[in-house]
Amino acid sequence: MRTHKLLTVLLLSSAPAGACPTPPPDSAAPAALLELRGDLIKAGHDKAQVDASRFRALCDKDGYPLVGNLVGKRGVYQPSEFCSDVRKQEKRA
Repeated sequence: MRTHKLLTVLLLSSAPAGACPTPPPDSAAPAALLELRGDLIKAGHDKAQVDASRFRALCDKDGYPLVGNLVGKRGVYQPSEFCSDVRKQEKRA
């Protein structure tokens, strides 16, 4: 009778943990960026994409957010999502 052994494998991410910089806390972010973040959330995805040049200030030169997401706000277009879209668009260009 043939027996089988199970082999457990741990898969690690290929990207280093520090690859995505974390945004500063709200207390360290400029008030203008916090206000712009509020405008982004109110605008939503479609309007933000139309006016992307205005909201681009929420992302650094590499396309990572300079402000954090609003905690507990699910289903709204957050700065991290906007900056991710910016990175994708700039990668295509």
